[in-house]
Amino acid sequence: MLYVVQNKRTIRKRNEGKFEQCLKLRQQGLSYSEIQVLVPVAKSTLQNWLTLGGLTLTKEHLEIQLRKRIASKRAATEAAKFTRMANRDKLLLAASKEYRQYFSDPLFLMGIMLYESEGTKMGDCRFSNSDYRLIRVFMVFMERYFHVQRNNNMKLSLFIHETRKGDLCRIVDFWSQKLSIGINEFTIYWKRNIVSHRRNNPDYVGQIQLRIIGIPYLTRKLRLFSDIIVSEYVD
Repeated sequence: MLYVVQNKRTIRKRNEGKFEQCLKLRQQGLSYSEIQVLVPVAKSTLQNWLTLGGLTLTKEHLEIQLRKRIASKRAATEAAKFTRMANRDKLLLAASKEYRQYFSDPLFLMGIMLYESEGTKMGDCRFSNSDYRLIRVFMVFMERYFHVQRNNNMKLSLFIHETRKGDLCRIVDFWSQKLSIGINEFTIYWKRNIVSHRRNNPDYVGQIQLRIIGIPYLTRKLRLFSDIIVSEYVD
């Protein structure tokens, strides 16, 4: 059997071609697994050959592999994003067909228009108002058509101007009675915006924000339904 001497080690004559090919591929920045696809040799053999050829993981090779891993991760992220978008679009298409039966229902139309005028258009669905009647209508709208549960999916925040701290008990009692919710179920936030001339309104009750959580794609559904309904009346 013939051998060729390389740095005090030996490479079998019949493997010289594979050895040289592995070195060239490594110099091009290919990883171990990528080289093994093109040159089917054991990983231990490949590692020995690259060490013999002085092509172990240099800083340059590490940088090349890092760039490849980043590119691979980006590709995987984009693929996952595409899949999520495709699943979302399927869900929204199915929802538009399912909910068309309600497009002539007065309560459904009112709820959609309340959302369109006072609701958030991104992130969690949030509806804010100082009129308890509209808050109650929106709560019933959410419960009836989107299976929202008050205890699990509704979060209530009460915004009060800090100059009305003396009215806190009265304001909390007001909303508790009007919405049939316990006085401890509100998260209270103090508004500190400066107003030079504030009218002394004895009926001031602050503002309620109703946040809906745990309902997948709720905001997107509401925006879709709103666009469909509004488009019927606007060119």
